[in-house]
Amino acid sequence: MLIVWEVVGWGGAVLLVSAYALVATHRLNARSKTYHLMNLGAAVLLTVYSIVKVAWAQVALNAFWGAVAIIGIILAVTSAKGLTSAAVEPDPEPGVEPVREG
Repeated sequence: MLIVWEVVGWGGAVLLVSAYALVATHRLNARSKTYHLMNLGAAVLLTVYSIVKVAWAQVALNAFWGAVAIIGIILAVTSAKGLTSAAVEPDPEPGVEPVREG
């Protein structure tokens, strides 16, 4: 049964690092639902692993990480439906200057 928990922990670590690598290499948008779902999956796996290992600081960290991912998913879904506030402006594409009004 020990190997199962190690697979869970390594799976969470690989998922977390993969999400970061995809964003860092511009293959995935940091505001996308996919990115936040990857982070949530990683947080759940790493939280379970940390509980098994009785590593309470990591449990808290990963629970917080998961909560942030849930907020990100909600924002990504509402943004896709056009429900976000007009006051929130998306970041411009890299190398593109934002248009200033006035």
